[in-house]
Amino acid sequence: MLLALPTQHGAGAILFGDYWDLDNLHETIHSLVENSPLNEGLQETVLGLAYDIRHAYQRDREEKEFGNDEYDTVVYRGVKILWPILLFQMSLLRYSASYKPTTKEQQANLYRLESCVEKALLEYDDNAGRRCIEWLNSVPFVTQNYLSNYVPEIAYRFIEGSTGKRRFKKLPVLLRQFSVMSDKYKEFEKQITEMAKEKNCHPQELEIVRDWQEIDW
Repeated sequence: MLLALPTQHGAGAILFGDYWDLDNLHETIHSLVENSPLNEGLQETVLGLAYDIRHAYQRDREEKEFGNDEYDTVVYRGVKILWPILLFQMSLLRYSASYKPTTKEQQANLYRLESCVEKALLEYDDNAGRRCIEWLNSVPFVTQNYLSNYVPEIAYRFIEGSTGKRRFKKLPVLLRQFSVMSDKYKEFEKQITEMAKEKNCHPQELEIVRDWQEIDW
């Protein structure tokens, strides 16, 4: 089974599973992204989740023992992912699934992922967690020219400054800023478009350099 636990200071979740759970989820993500309506940048954003999951089942990330006694104790493999990145990746997965036929296995993987992540959100903060789940259950609106380099910008805003419950409580607001209709996205799009013209490149090709603080997971 898949499990998700909130990190100690609420920066994200640790997604856990055994090798077969994670390998199967990895396969589902790649299947849903293939020929999806997402632009190349957003496809890469979702495949970032597959990348993290692959490193988890390869035992390159986290490991944790679960169980009560010698008969049911298991060691699961996992990976830490920042909340805004994980939730946006999940919303794009569901968006992709709505555009193509899906198998029962793929739907089961999506529901397992969403179920365990929702539990982790509520475990850390019930009120803010419910608001995040409401956003996650809404249909995302992304355009073909959606700037995927906006995703790390939201993640940067999330980890900047405060930590713990205070940081987590601003997550629902930041999630709404993913919308192409939000003032924050429009500001970012305008800024990136102007920078791209100066550098004679596509806005999607620009990498915004930020002085990231060490993440207090």
